[in-house]
Parts: sequence; structure tokens; C-alpha cells
Amino acid sequence: MAFQITPMALVISSLLFHQLNRHWEYGFSTLGHHFAPVFGIRLPRRAAIVGQVAVLPLALLVVLTTHSLAGRLTAVALAFYWMLATHRRLSDHSWLGWIAAAVMAVTPAEIHPFVARDLLACVYLTAALLKINDEYLFTDRSAGRVVTAHYLHLLGLPARPAFLKTVAPSVIFVEFTTGAMLWVPGGEPWGLWLAILMHLAFGVSGNLPFSVVAMALWVTAFSPDGTIDATSQTGPIWVSALLAGLAALTLGRTATGRRSHSWLVKDFFQGAVYGALCAVAVLSQADAPAPRSDHVILVHWLVGSAFVVNFLLVVTGVKLEWAFAMFTSLRPFGRSWLERHRLIDWPRYYALTLPPHIPKSLLREIDPEFLYLATRPENVVHEGVVYHLEAAARKCDLSFAPRTMTVDVGVRELVPADTPQPPPRRRLLAYPAIAPKSLDRRYLV
Repeated sequence: MAFQITPMALVISSLLFHQLNRHWEYGFSTLGHHFAPVFGIRLPRRAAIVGQVAVLPLALLVVLTTHSLAGRLTAVALAFYWMLATHRRLSDHSWLGWIAAAVMAVTPAEIHPFVARDLLACVYLTAALLKINDEYLFTDRSAGRVVTAHYLHLLGLPARPAFLKTVAPSVIFVEFTTGAMLWVPGGEPWGLWLAILMHLAFGVSGNLPFSVVAMALWVTAFSPDGTIDATSQTGPIWVSALLAGLAALTLGRTATGRRSHSWLVKDFFQGAVYGALCAVAVLSQADAPAPRSDHVILVHWLVGSAFVVNFLLVVTGVKLEWAFAMFTSLRPFGRSWLERHRLIDWPRYYALTLPPHIPKSLLREIDPEFLYLATRPENVVHEGVVYHLEAAARKCDLSFAPRTMTVDVGVRELVPADTPQPPPRRRLLAYPAIAPKSLDRRYLV
């Protein structure tokens, strides 16, 4: 018997997959922490726990059991509550998945494949274009080189400089080609196979949740009737799941290379889910796309315009996070071409000092590891985080003595500002929560 699911339910499932991965990796000890809220609104401990644990399963249940507009909008609202409860950083693929679900909630089912195709095409093209900068292409600080060299080291393979120089242009070429194939008649199958190989590489090297969200959209792109049907061809799906699971088990690593038994199980499970989605996407290719209509043309314009605006916000320095530009070597400040803080009222960064005595009540609110990183002399902290850290510290009659930092191009690092020290403001985390003080230090975004 065929198993059917709507694209919106599949996308929300992929977000739930992301959240499950985070709980599997980090455990449940920090669930109540919300001292660095992504959207600048700090939730009470219980509300944060509910948001990080319960609302995505509830959103999936709602979208599976009701097909009304009210039900779909309720699921979208629940998914946004989950993002409100997100801590320190909202991944690009989480934002992408929520946008996809929100658009699918208010559009006819027959244009969902075009929504998925446009989102995917714009993600790949944006990621490729934002990587075309001096630091990513030509320096040893290139995120492409640093990540590849680290992963090869974990595998025990040599990271030859000549090979590392080819990584950045190769990634740009593959991402751009994959995105372009979605807009070339007859190019979709080629784009799918490029995407499968690319996301497999991204996945086994540490980001299978992103690969699963992307592949959920690829499955949607080849499901023209608004229903995803895992047909009786279950054999290829199981084989693909097994092979991808074994690939993730064999090639996956942690940041230190070592993996516990639980981590090994997680890698196999995640790889299997990714492989199953790849097979469903490939098996769905025979279906003809929905006929073009005025609604589809409108989707093209709206999605394309949204990504143009998103791209310009990054280029002008208004934001960095949720840029759909994974590992681009863009930084809040530094030698890359993103050093444009003079053009806008960009978020302030502060240096913090660790108080001589930290009461246990404060450590229940703030993760000790984060507190250690935030008060290291080589790091600075986003003012939106400092705002909440200071609020927590004041309840214990303490302060982290925040000092406003400014760029000194002579010494190439952030130094204390000579101007009066303004208090930190409640701000959206559109830039990293913690960044290095040195402009020359390798920093991956």
C-alpha cells in the first residue's frame, strides 16, 4: 500500500529531523537555556523547553490530521514558535524550511513543486554568488579550504595545498550549475543528481540536517499533484537508505573525529533518511510537472524578488545570518569584502570580563561553556546576547563589565572604543553571537 504525505508535512518533518539531530548531539541538559534568543525575545524557561521539544511534533500532527487553511496556518505558527525558542543561531536550512512551509500553507497544492524549485534554485545561486569574494577564493582562511582540510585530517587523508586550491571554485561551479539546471528545460534531472552528490558530501562531513531539508524540497519539486507518493517501488528506497546510511556511518566524523556508539547510530539513521529521500526524488522524476499558470508566474516573481532582497541585505551589510550562503567566508568584520560596518548602524560587539565569583543560580541560566567562550580575551560578543547576559547577571548583583569594541585597522583587531560606553541593546541576532577579536583569525560562517 502506498504511503502518501503532503509537501508541507514533509518539510515540517525535515525541520523536526533537524531538531532531533540537535537533541541527539547535545542532549537535553541545556533545553531551558535561552540567554541568546535568535529573535531577541527571551522566553521563560518552561516556554523555551516547550518550544524546543514539543511544538514541531505538534505542528506535524496538525498538518497531518487537518487539511484546512486554519490548520495549515496553525502549523506554520507553531513552527515559528519553535524558531522563537531557538538559541544562539538559526541555521539557514531551518529558515528555508519554515519559509517553504509558510508559502505552501497559503498556495494551491499544484504549484508547490514550483515553489520548491524556485526556492532551491535561489538557494544554490545565492550560495554560489556570495562565495565569489577574495577571501573564499584565494586565501588560506577560505571556509572551503579550512573545512575540507579539517575533514580530510579527520579521515587521515593528506590535505594537499594544490587540491585545496581547487575546492572553492569547484563548490561555486557545482552550486551555480545545480541552481541553473532547475531553470533550464529538461535540466532538472541533472540538477537532482548533482544535488544528491553535493548534499551527500555536505552531509557526511557534518551537515545531514541541511541535506535532508534540501532533499525534502527536491522530492516536492517532482510531485506535481501536491501529494508525495512512496509507491510500491519500496525496494530501491530501502537500498538507497541502506547505502547512504553506510556512507554516513563510514565517512561521518565529529569535530574531534571520535564518535560514541550513540553518535554512530545517529549517523547511520540520518544517512538512511537522506538516502530514502534521494530515492523518492529519483523515482518521482517520471511525473510531468504541473502546467504553467498565472499563479506559477507570480510564484517565480515573488520568490525571485525575495532572494534578490535577501542577497542585497547581505551585500550591504545589513545582515549576515540566514543568508542562504553556507560557509562563504563572510564575516561580521575582517579582511573579506563584508567589512562594511561604516555604512550602517551595525550591531555593536562587546568584550566581557568574567566575574571572580559565579553563583550556581547564574550557571543554571547560562551555559558554563558559552560563558567561558564569551569571556575569553580573544572573543567579542554580539550586543543582543550581552543584553540578556547582563540582565541575568544583575539578578545576582553581578556584571560582566561589557566594553564596546571598535575596529582598529592598524593592529587589525577590535579594541575598546574611546567613545562613551553605550549600553547593549536588545537586537535580532542577524550576526554571529560570538566572533573573534582578531580580523585575521579564521572564522567560519
